[in-house]
Amino acid sequence: MVERYNSDLANNLGNLLSRVATVVEKKCGGIGPAPRPDSPLAAIAAEVVADTAEAWDKVQPSVALDHTWLLLRETNAHLEEHEPWKAEPGAEVDAVLGDALEVLRIVAILATPAVPTTAEAVWRRIGLDGSPADRRVPDDVAWGGYPGGLTVEKGSPLFPRIKTAS
Repeated sequence: MVERYNSDLANNLGNLLSRVATVVEKKCGGIGPAPRPDSPLAAIAAEVVADTAEAWDKVQPSVALDHTWLLLRETNAHLEEHEPWKAEPGAEVDAVLGDALEVLRIVAILATPAVPTTAEAVWRRIGLDGSPADRRVPDDVAWGGYPGGLTVEKGSPLFPRIKTAS
């Protein structure tokens, strides 16, 4: 259980949010850029949304979350590949960060049934009004819904890592 918590929640979701918020602060003055319509993550997101929705419809929460977390892993890999924290501010950094913010928006909606408080925190930190619980699949999870121009807040870690006795 601790391993899964540290892997899925702390490393994947929590670290992605923290990393994106930190880089947005440093490279974009704390204002989140919009995603690219032609992002390489858009097709992955569409597939994940379809698979996740199907799993929730079949009342398979663990399968739904596995699909959702695939999108987080792909986004973390995308960030590692492009390293926006090492680049000069500009269009490429904005593109990578905008795409990551869009993924966080989509994941907040998809994960709401399982982690509603966390989804609300993600939603608020990326500057969105309202609640992810008020959004519906598939309409509200189409790629391109993050408007950009919103204040992104880092905040404290969503999931502090749990240390185990060795």
